[in-house]
Formats: sequence, C-alpha cells, structure tokens
Amino acid sequence: MMNIHWRLAELWLLQQSRKLTEQETSELDVCLKLNAKYAQRLAEQYNFGLMASMTNDWNWLHEISAEIDKLERMYESGRPSFFEQ
Repeated sequence: MMNIHWRLAELWLLQQSRKLTEQETSELDVCLKLNAKYAQRLAEQYNFGLMASMTNDWNWLHEISAEIDKLERMYESGRPSFFEQ
C-alpha cells in the first residue's frame, strides 16, 4: 500500500467524526491528486501492454512490464519497523 493511501484512509476516518481542518483538507486533496495521477500512469501502461500483446510485440511488452514494476516499486511502503525486529 502506498503511504498516501494510509494518510488518505486516516483523513477519511477523521472526517467521519469531525470537520477536517484547512490543513487536513489540503492534504486530502493532495493525496487524491497523487492517487489519481498514479492510477492514470499505471492504467496507461496496462493499456500499452494490451496493445503490445495484441500486436505480438514482445520486446515492447517487456519494456512496459519493466515500467510497471518501476511504478509499483516507486510507491511501495514497507511494513512498519516494529515488524522487522
């Protein structure tokens, strides 16, 4: 799960019990924007992957797969540190 998803969930839960502060509302907007951009980039790569497979362009498909892996790694968050002990 991406770090922004953790914060997005936290802000959503907060707004269920009280009105968000101006700062929290701004953070919520930033999280939503980052999530939308990430989803758009990932969906674009999946669509390119479909086109590559439909045209039997295996080299292109390999490049796209590497790009998807890179995108997914960029936004990975590890487990909390207390699991690592």
